[in-house]
Amino acid sequence: MVQVIQTWTKKVISNITIEPVLIFFLFGYGVIFAGLKNFELEKACATKSTNDLKVCGIFPELEGSDVCKKLFAENSTQPSPMAEGVNYTAEEIEHYRMVCAAKDEAVVNLTVLDSYRNVITGLIEVVILLFAGSWSDRVGLRKPCILIPIAADTISLLALIICAIFMREIPLEVTGILHQLISALGGGGHLILTGVFSYLTIVTTESQRTFRFACASIVISVIPIIARFFSGHIFKALGFLKLCILCTTTHSIALLYGIFVLKEPDSDAKNKTVANQNEPNSSSPTKKLFDMTLATDCINVITKKRAFNIRKILMFTFVVYFINFGAAADTNIAFSIAQSKFHWVTNLGIWGAYDALTTQLGTMLAIGVLGKRFGVSDYFICAFSVCFTLIAKPIMAYAVSTLKDHFFYVATSIDIFDGSKTVAIRSIVSKLVEQNEIGKINSLLGVIASAQSIVYPTIYSVVFLQSRDIFIGAVFMLAEVFLLVSLGLYIVSSCPGS
Repeated sequence: MVQVIQTWTKKVISNITIEPVLIFFLFGYGVIFAGLKNFELEKACATKSTNDLKVCGIFPELEGSDVCKKLFAENSTQPSPMAEGVNYTAEEIEHYRMVCAAKDEAVVNLTVLDSYRNVITGLIEVVILLFAGSWSDRVGLRKPCILIPIAADTISLLALIICAIFMREIPLEVTGILHQLISALGGGGHLILTGVFSYLTIVTTESQRTFRFACASIVISVIPIIARFFSGHIFKALGFLKLCILCTTTHSIALLYGIFVLKEPDSDAKNKTVANQNEPNSSSPTKKLFDMTLATDCINVITKKRAFNIRKILMFTFVVYFINFGAAADTNIAFSIAQSKFHWVTNLGIWGAYDALTTQLGTMLAIGVLGKRFGVSDYFICAFSVCFTLIAKPIMAYAVSTLKDHFFYVATSIDIFDGSKTVAIRSIVSKLVEQNEIGKINSLLGVIASAQSIVYPTIYSVVFLQSRDIFIGAVFMLAEVFLLVSLGLYIVSSCPGS
């Protein structure tokens, strides 16, 4: 038994390559989640109103309290009858009235910011990803696609520290856009995923690949769940500045490990050397990054003619993948509502972790049982997932309309198969292209993920701002529309002979 354990331990250690980079980066990426949401809320209050900074800083203390609900009724300047059983002085009532009003105003200002900052950062990520995947395939370098986004994210944390020090002096727009802009210039999380799976594709044999992909997927799924769960507690314990310093440290460790310990794949290096010898006008990898043919090569993956209508299948899959994001793009609005109406801070991280955990378990169940055990098609798995999300969205709308926060957990528990759509789509496209197109196809999936941030968040922000006083759950009903469209497309594609 001991020998078996030692053998497995050696096997695991010998297979460790990219995992330490992912662990340290994803921990920092996840643990700042609740703190960053609250910081942006406080920044909106500090820069967009004349309230004292102490008023803005008291937002986290509202968690677990229904004081805002009890002190005044909706759209009323008079205390609600619900306030009769609360032992507050007139001065305290006025103070909390000011705090709650300031928080609602801050949420509106943040929503306005979200309506256009995602357009800016999304466009940049689209351009970066169009070049990065083809560049990585052409020059045979995988590490830059992993390390450059981490370096950019580290710099964005330093920018957040400066913005937190100068709370009133640096405007909300600069704070909100700057850190996301820096991350986008580095390619963002989508480029890291492109680099990770392209790296693993090269360093593993076909027999090892499933095991190594599974290990990486577990790390990518589990670490953010753990980090998000504790993010609110760590934020309350450390404060935002110290939290940023902690995340900068973990990012730096990931970056240093990637630079000095992680090796560039040997087979890729050999392929790069052969390719460069065969190119009469070969240039340095840095110069090749600005070669416009990189973008055209990436686009050619879906436009070039292929046998058995594969080109049409690829295009159709990408269209459905993009529509899918229409139903998922209400996430930021859901977090904003949870902050303003439920006053979540630690609960925000816990709910985010619970959502990620149930999604992971549901994905394993859907892929393992439906896909592997019963052999159903990937498109059918997508349709199966959409059906559960269709049930969950109205429940979320009911939760925010009645201020019953526990229904958020009910909706999340129902929508456990949400992540299986992404896995199934990636599975579909990976089976339709050649190995030397893996980097390009992963980049295109990242491009679509970035492109959705240009379109959908703006739509949801406008709908939220226009409907919040009439029916605050309208954004979730809009998601139902996108879900119904994608469900119809999945059903069509699942039919025999389609």
